[in-house]
Amino acid sequence: MTAAGAARGRPGRYGRFGGQFVAPVLLPVLDRLEAAFDQAWADPTFRRTFEDLLERFVGRPTPVFETVTLASANGGARIILKRDDLTFNGGNYANSALGQCLLAVRMGLGSVVTDTGSGQNGVAAAAVAARLGLSCIIYMGSSDAARHAATIRKMRAFGADLRIVEDADRTLSAATSAAIRHWMGNSATTAYLAGAPIGAHPYPAMVSAFQAVIGRETRLQLIEAGVLPRAIVSAVGGGSSTIGIFSAFVGDPQIRLVAVEAGGRSGGDAPHSARLGKGRRGIFHGAETLVLADEHGQILPTASIAPGLAYPGSAPEIADLVERGRVETVAVTDEEARQAVLRLAKSEGILVSLEAGHAVAAAERIARLYDRNDAVVVMVASAGDKDLDVIWPES
Repeated sequence: MTAAGAARGRPGRYGRFGGQFVAPVLLPVLDRLEAAFDQAWADPTFRRTFEDLLERFVGRPTPVFETVTLASANGGARIILKRDDLTFNGGNYANSALGQCLLAVRMGLGSVVTDTGSGQNGVAAAAVAARLGLSCIIYMGSSDAARHAATIRKMRAFGADLRIVEDADRTLSAATSAAIRHWMGNSATTAYLAGAPIGAHPYPAMVSAFQAVIGRETRLQLIEAGVLPRAIVSAVGGGSSTIGIFSAFVGDPQIRLVAVEAGGRSGGDAPHSARLGKGRRGIFHGAETLVLADEHGQILPTASIAPGLAYPGSAPEIADLVERGRVETVAVTDEEARQAVLRLAKSEGILVSLEAGHAVAAAERIARLYDRNDAVVVMVASAGDKDLDVIWPES
């Protein structure tokens, strides 16, 4: 559904969103990338290598896992987790990092540059680059870095060159801008590795194609278990895990697709990251999409306890699905997400990231609308080890 070429209308466009809004110097670079990806994706050898490493290096397929105590406490539908937190490095980000690094090798490039918010895309990129013999540069905002010391050590253990960004709001948005500037100056030798299906074409289509493995697995596993879910719920930052799991269910209108955004501290007028629900059309990081901006087009600050969700732009494909009414949006506050992480840990022995905690909190709300014969599936994109100091700052 979301593989390259599946976009509606012109290539790289998803309804009114997408496209290429970049400096002219990057247009031939993007053309070469698109041609290389199309050829690689049609090459059975490339696909076999990708799928083999997904299994043996990333740790796929990941299981679906039904909660027992958590669902009973809510008194509604069954709650089933898609456990990408069990991949070896970087959660779901490893799928796309692997595909893009393999493509960089195929194109004869020797290094990759990327950005990270929660650290998961950085860990995934660093690990895959080490495995494939690529040098790896990672930009991370200083605000995010201050909260994730252990993740930083992990990236450096894999040999990555980590560069801390002090610009703008010192979060993922600033890191992404820095990584793109680096790439613009070094595109002859370096591939920009997108952590999410954002940015100029072909990045949204390319990342979606690599992440679609999540949806294919989930659909097959649910069929094998005899489960027809009422809803698929996923927290959305850049949107990699969300488009990954939604991709296999977009054509099933009886299944609700729910994108969960970060409501910040209060869920009211305070800073948040709900650009799908409260954003407006704009150009951001190379594509037309829904962004958090004021009436003059100035980007507004984001806020979230989960760094991976604190991004002012959105994936063009998800923006289109929201505009068409196929994807619903809800917002979850910082504290609601933190409490959901704690409930899942104490009731099921599963420690998920704060990003995934947003999806769990929303799934609990939705599950209460149904009965025990129904099921709600939750995308668990990454593990919670990175957030221990945030969840229990006093320990």
